[in-house]
Amino acid sequence: MHLPYLEEDFQARVPSSEYEEIKRIEDEVLEFKKENVKIYVIASGIMYGMGESIFESHFKKAWLQNPLKLPYIGEGKNLVPTVHVKDLARMVKKVYETKPEKQYIFAIDNTRRPTQKKLISAISNGIGTGLVESIDYPDNIKKQHPKKTPL
Repeated sequence: MHLPYLEEDFQARVPSSEYEEIKRIEDEVLEFKKENVKIYVIASGIMYGMGESIFESHFKKAWLQNPLKLPYIGEGKNLVPTVHVKDLARMVKKVYETKPEKQYIFAIDNTRRPTQKKLISAISNGIGTGLVESIDYPDNIKKQHPKKTPL
């Protein structure tokens, strides 16, 4: 059974090789100690809402209804945490104003179980045909950096 990470689990994370450097920097920042300096790391979900292109191809396909069924990969059960950029900005402001005790903070929408299939279905229902279909994970994508892969 998969249990999702909680904010308190941030130190136990083992990143893939692409993200080792980011985790190392986070750890260094969080270890910084200086009087009157409070450090925070805000771990953002996938940002959307103000021109970010992460979902652009799905919106375009749905709008053009080409293909009629929007594709999702595999069973579509993988969790895809997201956050609207305005909500992320509000969170940064709130952290600045309130100075919470936690130093590592998740910035994600309150979407209950935000699976890939749910996100693709919402796009299809909103501006497409409402149809979705599962496709196999393309072999040529498996070894690419995560930022270059489809949902």
